[in-house]
Amino acid sequence: MKQEKRAFLQLNDLFPAFLVIMVIILVLPTTPVLADEPTPTPAPTYQPPFPRLGMWWPDPSTQPLEIIARYDWVILGDWSTDYIDPIRALNPNILLLNSTNACELSFDPDDPAANTALQNIPSQWFLTQVGSTLSADVSAAQTTLPLETVSIHDGDKELELFAPGDTVLLEGESALVKSVDKTNRTLTVQRGYVRPAAAHKAGARIAAHISFWPNSWLLNLSTLSPTGVADPAVGAERWADYNARQGAQLLVDPRWAGILVDRSDPDEAWLIGNSTARSIDPDHSNRLLNDYGDFDAAWNEGLRSYLDQLRAALGPQRIIYLNWGIPHYTAVNGNNFEGFPDDDGFRNWHSLTLGPTASGSYFEWMEHALQPNLTMLETYEDESGPQPDDADGYPNRCNDPDFTPNYRKMRFGLTTALLNDGYFSYEMNTEGHGSLCLMWFDEYDNAGAGRGYLGHPLGAAQRVTPKLSTPNLLAPHGAVDEDLLMTTWKTSAEIGYELTALMDDKNPAAGESAVRLDILKAQGVDWRAAFSYAPVPLSKGTEYTLTFQARADRPHTVTVWAQQDHYPWDNWLWFGEFNLTADWRQFELPMVSLGNDKQARLLFGVGSAAGSVWLDEISLQEGNNDVWRRDFEHGIVLVNATAQVVTVPLGGNYVKIDGKQDRSVNDGAAVNQVTLPPQDGIILLKMP
Repeated sequence: MKQEKRAFLQLNDLFPAFLVIMVIILVLPTTPVLADEPTPTPAPTYQPPFPRLGMWWPDPSTQPLEIIARYDWVILGDWSTDYIDPIRALNPNILLLNSTNACELSFDPDDPAANTALQNIPSQWFLTQVGSTLSADVSAAQTTLPLETVSIHDGDKELELFAPGDTVLLEGESALVKSVDKTNRTLTVQRGYVRPAAAHKAGARIAAHISFWPNSWLLNLSTLSPTGVADPAVGAERWADYNARQGAQLLVDPRWAGILVDRSDPDEAWLIGNSTARSIDPDHSNRLLNDYGDFDAAWNEGLRSYLDQLRAALGPQRIIYLNWGIPHYTAVNGNNFEGFPDDDGFRNWHSLTLGPTASGSYFEWMEHALQPNLTMLETYEDESGPQPDDADGYPNRCNDPDFTPNYRKMRFGLTTALLNDGYFSYEMNTEGHGSLCLMWFDEYDNAGAGRGYLGHPLGAAQRVTPKLSTPNLLAPHGAVDEDLLMTTWKTSAEIGYELTALMDDKNPAAGESAVRLDILKAQGVDWRAAFSYAPVPLSKGTEYTLTFQARADRPHTVTVWAQQDHYPWDNWLWFGEFNLTADWRQFELPMVSLGNDKQARLLFGVGSAAGSVWLDEISLQEGNNDVWRRDFEHGIVLVNATAQVVTVPLGGNYVKIDGKQDRSVNDGAAVNQVTLPPQDGIILLKMP
């Protein structure tokens, strides 16, 4: 379900200067001093102009520094320290970030010297799949490995433990799988792949590494990870502890304003089916898990611990910036929404932009993260991403003579960012980021007139369309009353789950009562215990908005969707996953139906944990009124996040940007209303 594309930087490149040092201090001073005493980054009190712009990983060795210095902040890497002072000389207010990765290490199979970092990692820290054991002793040169088993049954089907192309971890060695012989239970492998070959005894564990990005392996951030020893002076520890110290070392140069922590997203069970992972074995026990809820919780706990340790080592003044990160607001300075909005991202635009949502929306991150808050929407021209076994590199179109950027997509991302005070970046692809090209648009500087042309915002963003007036498809009026409870509204629970529903007149969100769902038994899978309504008539391509209020007696995750009410159970509306608290919160979730179905079923999946959940004011209506405006000193910003063309009266006279690029939009015309296509936005200027 969770399939965001994430950028990855080779940690071998990040750490070349210090990974050979085995004795590392535990806590660094807040502002360390180097021998040549470079000028430290000033306290970030400067307020950048609007639009605010950031950029990931440009290449200062090939791209003009004047172009790079136009941005408000830029992510570089430890290999770019020679360019810090020249870039800051061009823009003294720019914030330059070093970069690291929370849970991935890369390698180069053709360059053994580049793999020192990976070879020094204790084998206990790798995140692997469920594996097997050797059935006999093997030498360091033997290429046929006899195993106790090469597959396992998961209760439903046979799960292959190994596949050609896998890299496998055999105690401290890694090997490349060439073929699998199921009959004789053997693997044919290339020995000593990246990590050196050794002899092994019968009973030694062997399991497939997990890869999400080409030529990289996952490290186990979870608290279920076995401990290992990388530094004898420190002793046994987990990857999270070690990695926090390494990240702090990257900011020993005080000219770095802070650090990007890539791949800092929570709930890593999504890797199954979206990487090389067919299973995940977090404690190296070779036990197949039926439920990954405990693993996700342990991963999140380890990730928060890692970020807390990194913050303690860096002190309060340095920036820690995440990518699709866990909403651990007290430790970090913002989040990157990578690939947002994607090619069909408008379908969850409302929850990801305005919230509330489990991972924190753009607005929630802007409200809660530490200052300076670098939260950014990063939009890609091209949404494609590499497969874990694809190392050919990205075919960059940016420099083709006939290449024209997707101006509408850029405007949609930029104007969404301008609804709050965050940053924006438009890049070619996740596989290369700014190094592929640095596109600059008329909207960035009013077609060359200069940055900051909008001035400061005059207030918060406001919706400019009225409330929906279409009928509620959940009769009557979204209420769940005694007559409807267990007739049109029903509970369902699979084996191992128990769910009851009743009306509760204590503290409803509105009216006289709310429905209370008591989840008496749960095993961590939300959809296995559900509260649902049918029939719901849906039309393919039509927008629907679900609104409801909800709370819980303890933190509780709920998933909401609408599907076919019979085999093959096709999913028509996927509203997503939401975290409930003890306080009533209102949720508004527009979505486009993927199918035609006169008798669909709307479900609230509540089986993630035991406890009580309250629901009230449930409504599903045709339509979407996500059209928003924000006023600035010198102009306005409009966003149409619906699937329909809308015409917006402006309440006065404005002019369009007199641009050099997309003249179909930015033609300098005076307007008192504007027509916006679906998933588009526009910046308009006050009349001179």
